Amino acid sequence: MDSIVSKDPEQIGYRILYRFFRRIGRKFLTIADHIHFTLYRIKFGQRDDDIYIITYPKSGTTMMQMILYQLTTNGNLDFNHIYDVSPWIRNHAFKKKEPLELQSPRLIKSHDGYKTFDKYTKGRFIFVYRNGMDVAVSQYNQAKCYVKHDLTFDEFAKEFLDIKSKGSWFRYNKLWLENKWKRHILYVRYEDLLSDKRKQINRIIGFCQFKVDKASIERAIEYSSFDFMKKHETKFGEQPPSDPSNVVYDQFIRKGKVGEGESTFNAEQKTLFNSCYEKLVKKPESLAFSK
Repeated sequence: MDSIVSKDPEQIGYRILYRFFRRIGRKFLTIADHIHFTLYRIKFGQRDDDIYIITYPKSGTTMMQMILYQLTTNGNLDFNHIYDVSPWIRNHAFKKKEPLELQSPRLIKSHDGYKTFDKYTKGRFIFVYRNGMDVAVSQYNQAKCYVKHDLTFDEFAKEFLDIKSKGSWFRYNKLWLENKWKRHILYVRYEDLLSDKRKQINRIIGFCQFKVDKASIERAIEYSSFDFMKKHETKFGEQPPSDPSNVVYDQFIRKGKVGEGESTFNAEQKTLFNSCYEKLVKKPESLAFSK
């Protein structure tokens, strides 16, 4: 009905009503999802030593989960999936799962925006930041593999570069990097994890006040490597969907390289990216990472 082109007043009226109720329906679904997630978080509870792993998707989330898991446990890989020991709470809520009973400190994955957590949220936050153009390329390859096989990069980039789009990379990072409520946040560059992981692990240990031995640090370095995680991909990749025929399971851990965005974005896309970056991200980023 929405695509009908007609001058008939009755059909125009139906079309307007259709659009109106579709918008209302979406708003009700959004409100319902928010209430459901809020109730889940209440049930999940808060602890003073909770550690939130905060990232925009495809920014080193799994690597950070593995680092922290190795630093806080004996490092056994006897879990079926990383979410069994480091839950993605919004995903668990969406799938209507019961909160896991976990020992402290709990390692909690989240891609949620800054304002999802109020200023009184307990625990520490580790925010991993990655170059936006590299994020876009990584997200594009995942979407092409798991969602739409004929997706072009131009199509993907158009939405990624829209600062008004839901889940904008620019606005997401702006709020977390500004840290208006002065949360206890450790900022870690993804690129620094690749170039000097040992140094970043020592920063994490100091921030979280962990007491770990040398063996745990070495294990964290090895087990969070791309080669190791790729070898054990089923423990980290997309969880099985209801229709597994449309999913290639060996593409979640892909490359994680630095600089792919620079070689993939065309000149026009780079100009637009840099304009949005200068406007929204650059200043708070320099402040956050100056610590």
